[in-house]
Amino acid sequence: MTIQMNADRLSNSQLVRSKMDITCGEAVGAFQQFWARDDLASVIPGFLVTLQQIMRATVPLMEAARDRCAELSDSDELCRQLHEYYAKHIEEERDHDVWALDDLEAVGYPRDAVEDMLPLPDVASLMGAQYYWIHHFHPVMMLGCIAMLEGGPPTEALIQKLERESGLPTEAFRTYRFHGEVDPHHLKDLDDALDSLPLSRRHLGLIGISATHTANMLAAIVGRLSASDAPERQI
Repeated sequence: MTIQMNADRLSNSQLVRSKMDITCGEAVGAFQQFWARDDLASVIPGFLVTLQQIMRATVPLMEAARDRCAELSDSDELCRQLHEYYAKHIEEERDHDVWALDDLEAVGYPRDAVEDMLPLPDVASLMGAQYYWIHHFHPVMMLGCIAMLEGGPPTEALIQKLERESGLPTEAFRTYRFHGEVDPHHLKDLDDALDSLPLSRRHLGLIGISATHTANMLAAIVGRLSASDAPERQI
């Protein structure tokens, strides 16, 4: 009874965050272990390539969510309001994948080679699940993916550590540093949207499922970055 009463007092965004604290810890732990490695220099290029691959899919994925919301908006008030959120966030994220390609090219990783690399299966699973849920269930689930991807922006101290240990120049981290600056604002916008949208308990549960899947895939991606098929080995 106490748990239910406390839950009733939480906003939608607080409910989502509290669920993510319980179910998404694997990704947090994976990143902590990754940043603590003593061979960061060898895996940071692959990490930056993988980030670019995720960014490449993000705007098309949100466009799919926006378009699906438009299709359902006449009969679904949530989709009508979601359409506005996705349309705005698409413009905030547009061309970030191109910026990341520019960063990699500036430090010696040819654009064509990066674009030609096959992403890890976990990257495809991370983004591919969202396509399925958008088209075959409900586009609200994309909010869970966004909440997880923007939920842990890099600090300036971390980026400086990566620069020192990788030996790569500042140009390699321009887009990553930019996300460290803007993602907290995007997260605030997401929380405001969660609190204003007409979300049912079921919708909140679906968002939690999407966030958990995203966290699990991020943990798997980080765990595989030093494997023989990691992206930096293919350049």
